[in-house]
Amino acid sequence: MPMPTYPLYTAVLSKLGARARFYRTDPERGWAPDLDHIRELVTPATRVLVVIDPNNPTGATYSAATRRALLEIADQFGLVLVADEVYGDLGHDGAVAPIGSLDPDAPVISFSSLSKAFLAPGWRTGWMGMGRTPRLNDVTAAIAKLADGRLCSTVPMQYAVKAALCGDRSHQISFRAALKERAAVTTASFQAMTGVSCVAPISGFYAMPRVTLPPGRTDEDYVLALLRATGVLCVYGSGFGMPANAGTFRVVFLASPAELRDIYALVADFTRDYLDQ
Repeated sequence: MPMPTYPLYTAVLSKLGARARFYRTDPERGWAPDLDHIRELVTPATRVLVVIDPNNPTGATYSAATRRALLEIADQFGLVLVADEVYGDLGHDGAVAPIGSLDPDAPVISFSSLSKAFLAPGWRTGWMGMGRTPRLNDVTAAIAKLADGRLCSTVPMQYAVKAALCGDRSHQISFRAALKERAAVTTASFQAMTGVSCVAPISGFYAMPRVTLPPGRTDEDYVLALLRATGVLCVYGSGFGMPANAGTFRVVFLASPAELRDIYALVADFTRDYLDQ
């Protein structure tokens, strides 16, 4: 699993009694996965390679070369690649094709949802896609058995899936443009703050800035102090598995650009005073 990661995965693995091993992503390369580190982590017990692309919490999207390399690693080590592609339609310069489209025969299980790109976050409606490799036959059969025995349809929301995937998506053009503008405001604002850096997000509506913390302070200390002083709520990076002393935190930039500028001004003033203490 990538680091930082989405906490749902660690919660599910804990429930299953499975063990996560975290591969590095590099903010100096746009939060791209460290492919050599992934290879080093694989053991005979490894079963699944999780890829979150476009990424939550960093707002990164991976290059075609990186995505092909991830497929090659899965093939080399006999792994299933679990692809979290919920933000696939929210690449700021256009939709990001599913990783399975690079090789329809690859052992990929892809997940997506109506929640983000179709603006239906409360509907709890989504889908999964499976590579056509025979390696997934047993998984497909198990999923069908589970669906027959335990899963309930999300009536009436299930009817929206076909309309969403086969119907008009013109709203996504303006939505992506709005997110791109907000991403630019977010990046410029954080990069202008003393002691703060920020990799420009290129998809979705998240960014993960990093503040240079005073000695002995943690990301949680910073985020809670920011909340108490300004009312601005972020999520500390250690909630996504990052080191607590790294100073990372996730922001959501869905507010209007004017509101974001006001919010970031509060963050800038607070951070200047916080680092001077």
